[in-house]
Amino acid sequence: MNQTLRAGLMLLPLLLLTACGEPAEADLKAALEHDLKDANAVTTSVMGDSGKIEILSVKKLGCDKAGGAWQCTVDVQSRIPLVGDKRQTRQLKVAKADDGWQLVE
Repeated sequence: MNQTLRAGLMLLPLLLLTACGEPAEADLKAALEHDLKDANAVTTSVMGDSGKIEILSVKKLGCDKAGGAWQCTVDVQSRIPLVGDKRQTRQLKVAKADDGWQLVE
């Protein structure tokens, strides 16, 4: 067995474990942004770009497996029209879907 094939076979279990692991900060931010899509469509139609709710950053503080989903504690910094920048600690429950991580009830 050549060196390249051997190295590839040794990395395969690590890649599989990563694929089924907990969401990364970028995944959590994308899930929040996806959840805001409809609200932003309404607010920007009324207020223009200044009506857009923005997720500025997401810092994952920890996640626990919750059935087929993950319950994550995150620090979220957002920019909200007429309110300004806001930072809060939130609980998010997310699950992996075909098109990425999604918030679930």
